[in-house]
Amino acid sequence: LLKIKAVAAFINNQIVGSVLLHSLKTANSNVLVFDYELRGALEESIQGIRELGYKTIVTVTPKDQVLTRFDEHQRLPEERYFDFMEWQQCSAEGFSRASREDVVIGDAVALIYTSGTTGFPKAAVMDHGRCTPIIGIGQSWISGSSVVLARKFSTSGFWKDVREHDVTLFQYIGELCRYLVNTPEDPALDKAHKVRLMFGNGLRPDIWRKFQERFGITTVFESYTMSEATSALFNLTSGEDGAGAVGFRGPLVRAFQGGLRIVKVDLDTEELIKDKDGYCIECAPGETGELITLADSKKMENRFVGYYNQPKLSQAKLIQNAFVQGDQYMRTGDLLYRTKDHFWYFADRAGDTFRWKGENVSTAEVADTLGHVEGIASCTVYGVTVPGQDGKAGMVAIVLKDSYWEEDNDAPVSAAAAPVEKAPEAAEGDASTSPITPATVLQKLNEKALDEFMDRLARHASKRLPSYAIPRFVRICESELEITGTFKNKKVELKKEGFDIEKIHERLYWWTPKGRYVLFGRKQLEELHAGRARL
Repeated sequence: LLKIKAVAAFINNQIVGSVLLHSLKTANSNVLVFDYELRGALEESIQGIRELGYKTIVTVTPKDQVLTRFDEHQRLPEERYFDFMEWQQCSAEGFSRASREDVVIGDAVALIYTSGTTGFPKAAVMDHGRCTPIIGIGQSWISGSSVVLARKFSTSGFWKDVREHDVTLFQYIGELCRYLVNTPEDPALDKAHKVRLMFGNGLRPDIWRKFQERFGITTVFESYTMSEATSALFNLTSGEDGAGAVGFRGPLVRAFQGGLRIVKVDLDTEELIKDKDGYCIECAPGETGELITLADSKKMENRFVGYYNQPKLSQAKLIQNAFVQGDQYMRTGDLLYRTKDHFWYFADRAGDTFRWKGENVSTAEVADTLGHVEGIASCTVYGVTVPGQDGKAGMVAIVLKDSYWEEDNDAPVSAAAAPVEKAPEAAEGDASTSPITPATVLQKLNEKALDEFMDRLARHASKRLPSYAIPRFVRICESELEITGTFKNKKVELKKEGFDIEKIHERLYWWTPKGRYVLFGRKQLEELHAGRARL
């Protein structure tokens, strides 16, 4: 594609429905190419895809495989919404340099989608200047090294492939390393390989050294960047110092390359905190703040290209006059901190996005999707920390409609009230906070209706959300969700409580490998802490 000046828009192969259509609309492409195994997502939205103007839809899966391995042979040719790539008829010759002689370093080469916090993916523009630093495939273009690709990650097949192909470097995300280090040890094979360096991002401190020691990896090259970022952090280390750090920036580097700053931010409002002159305040060592990066269009190494076909979203990422009049920085939305010995560490995602299974999860997108399930009056989605797991698992707090509650004549006076009727406004000066008032009717859940609802919720989540975005925990609330003055759900307390059954006296459910929600209690909590649960 590079050699014919074609710009590829890489679509996440787990998205479906409205999110898929949004991504295709943003790309505004002429041709849609897909792997036949992903046909289900396309068939579900084919009418919308055609309305977007995609007239050429082609599968790269060989025709003979489609007609023999799958059920496509049962369909008449005129019933197909796609064409086959006739590989035998394609030329193996390359393309002349003349076909791309007018390409310059700032031209777009690809669109890489990022989830962000808006609920829909944003298409970050990758130009030729930023293309070669892409870890993995980018190094092969520069060095001529071979890249070994597996169709899917497998803990049992990973080291076998590494040994078979004499791999010397491999790319990781932290989640994959956790899977590998949790496999049964094999003293005869764990270090039987030629790997000298691993590079990637998201390797947790508690996994870092264990992985190095068990598998004999000498050097770790941890990095931090974003698809749309104007700078990056790197931590190349062979010793114990800096395990878990995403970057190392000493005084000299910061003096000559000062384009990365950690600044103070209000964690509730997500507004940057300014000094009396209106400038950002840089954090001291050990203090957590938001990372911002210099966005200077005059410098090739710090230019901000932004998002394709989304100028408002691009502009929203930028702040002007951060430290001096006329400067411009990009907000990453990530919280970091640095230590006195100059290592930089990732702390968390700001706002409503968290990472799970190596993917960014937009709480707005998940809440919007689940909001279509019949029976939900309101819901809010947030990430919760799970012992022994990377990132945060999704949790949704749900307020059910009145029809799911029935009068409980046997309830004690101290029972919690369901949100069927709101208590009257307290008189001015009345400090009472009791949920029980003369106007409140004590309620209990209709168990049959609740069971049907949970099944419906599970089916909807499985069909409409990528697997990594499905909430692993559900909380059925007995009162209205607390909101801010601008009608945004307050999530601080919900996040703190998580799935702690000692703090929560409402119904909790969790997601099982069978794709169902079942009750979550003390036994399940013990399984979670013991590391026996599969989320």
